[in-house]
Amino acid sequence: MNDEELIREQRQRNRHIRDATDINMQHAYEIKRESVARHARARVQIRAEVVDNRNIDYKSHMMWLRR
Repeated sequence: MNDEELIREQRQRNRHIRDATDINMQHAYEIKRESVARHARARVQIRAEVVDNRNIDYKSHMMWLRR
């Protein structure tokens, strides 16, 4: 192999590494965003279940339900 081929292969290798790094960072960001959204949905669900329970008046005991 001559120097030009080695340089071309190294550039291609660097490009692949850069692309893989970008994709990995994008996946990490999406996972974090989905986790935050999932926690928000869980909070809404918990609040709905507690408020809809007619047997016990939780509102008088839980300050966070009044918001």
